[in-house]
Amino acid sequence: MKTWLFRPFDRIAGGLALGLGLAILALTAILATASGLHTDGVIDLHFGPSVPVWVLMAQGLINWLCLGGILYVLGRWLSSTRFRAIDLFGTQALARWPMLVAVVYMAIPGLSNRIETYTQRMMAAMPDDPSKVMASSAYLLDAMWLTLISLPVLVMIGWMIWLMAHGYALVTNLKGQRVVFSFIGGLIAAEILSKVLIHFLMKAA
Repeated sequence: MKTWLFRPFDRIAGGLALGLGLAILALTAILATASGLHTDGVIDLHFGPSVPVWVLMAQGLINWLCLGGILYVLGRWLSSTRFRAIDLFGTQALARWPMLVAVVYMAIPGLSNRIETYTQRMMAAMPDDPSKVMASSAYLLDAMWLTLISLPVLVMIGWMIWLMAHGYALVTNLKGQRVVFSFIGGLIAAEILSKVLIHFLMKAA
């Protein structure tokens, strides 16, 4: 069980991982559409305006292809090991399954209303002087509840990032500082690129 949860790519990769990953991307988009959620970035999940399901599917594909493409280029540049593109893109697609769990969690009836309520009350309770935020008990209480509600989503996103890093390291056979810094740099670049592309996608939609 530990292997399947934290090191699944030791057992599954290539075409099977790609097929399962694309199915997960599609299911995530369908559920996100029904819940008013957007995966508007490689590691982002937010409530947003209602859009057709194809827009959410495009968001998922953009996120996957941005990170996969950048990691592929970095892997080719840094690794002395030959690897297949389908292995890297397959593992990166399947690594996104925790986002599906996060979307299911956020779809719990009434949860979005609670998040909106806490957020609005926090904004209303925020003092005019930012230095006095810690002295505002109403602000801190709502911030605590909002953090607790959001914690499962943050755990799932952290888990997804771990799977992405593990898949990248396994496929490229990179180790040590090379894999750590190249993955972090690739993730940041992919997040920026995906945000830009999804911005234009939303304008076109």
